[in-house]
Amino acid sequence: MVRPSRQLEQIIPIWPPTTPIARWLERVFISPWDRWDVSFYVFIVERGYQKDDGTAQFHPLLAWLAIPVAWLTDHPPQALLVVSALASIFMFIAFERLAGLDLQPADARASLLLFISCPVAFILFAPYTESLFLLWAVACFYGMRQRSWWLAGLAGGLAVLTRQQGLFLVFPLAWELWEAAERKWRRALARWRDWLALLFIVLGLAVWLVYRAVALGDLRASFADPQALIYSLLISPSASKVVPVQAFLPPWQALWLALAKLWREPELSLVVDLLLGAGFLVLLAFAWRHLRLSYRIYTAVIVLVSFGYYTGPVFPYMGLPRHLLLAFPVFIGLGARRLPWYARHLLLAGGLLASSFLLLLYVTESWTP
Repeated sequence: MVRPSRQLEQIIPIWPPTTPIARWLERVFISPWDRWDVSFYVFIVERGYQKDDGTAQFHPLLAWLAIPVAWLTDHPPQALLVVSALASIFMFIAFERLAGLDLQPADARASLLLFISCPVAFILFAPYTESLFLLWAVACFYGMRQRSWWLAGLAGGLAVLTRQQGLFLVFPLAWELWEAAERKWRRALARWRDWLALLFIVLGLAVWLVYRAVALGDLRASFADPQALIYSLLISPSASKVVPVQAFLPPWQALWLALAKLWREPELSLVVDLLLGAGFLVLLAFAWRHLRLSYRIYTAVIVLVSFGYYTGPVFPYMGLPRHLLLAFPVFIGLGARRLPWYARHLLLAGGLLASSFLLLLYVTESWTP
């Protein structure tokens, strides 16, 4: 285990409590969350985006929402935690309502509990973007199901402002619009105003691109090859300041590189990433036939892109479990299976135990979620 290196954690012990009590509480309950990407969000809240320090890789909505909270608390990490926690609470409520459109109340609640007990779900309460993104993604799907197209589009636009993966909401939204038109071109054209909802998702990306271009001078689109276009336009040229080696590859190629690294130099973090990735694929297989088609489309895109994101020869699948968590419809499909009570309880208990272990690895900086 790697000993946490934050100054506050070095000078103040976890036990016994010390005075001033506020500093001890900060050390015990807030400082341990300040790991990995959190530092970049803290920088953004404190001093805004900078052109060449890697912060432009991170979409802005989490930090922008945390800034007014930080004005009140004078503590950026605490502000980020507050935003993430509130987003998680509202997302859980929205998730259960979305699941309840297809499931009985008890099964919808079971879906939510399975989601919360997913081993990597502790990240929903960390100062990361997952909880906020999932709030908008769930709201987007709820809007689709209710045929409130503009609500779905607006939520999708907010999702794009939170994470790049929000762009993928275009696909399920377009499919649900096509389904609402009974898969007939004439009917789809007659409802052209509904299709304008897709523009909200594009607009969310456009807002961020304009900000990068005007405020940061960071937008320099390169059409040399697909990788260059992705990193110059959709992510940031300074992304290498965060992860020095990264690329989007065919999933089978990235997986082969990860397995080859595991064979040559096995280490804990890669073992954890691959085990969690394999476990998620098992859950996906169990849930797949119980998912409506728009859920399958979104889930398939998230899973393929997540397994195709290669983060270099040292830690080839950094962030894989966290990225897979965005494929939340899997847990609605699991709820639809009506697993026996003992299977549900086994999944819940096993998930919570694994989550506790992963939280320990996260706090000790032994693993990147």
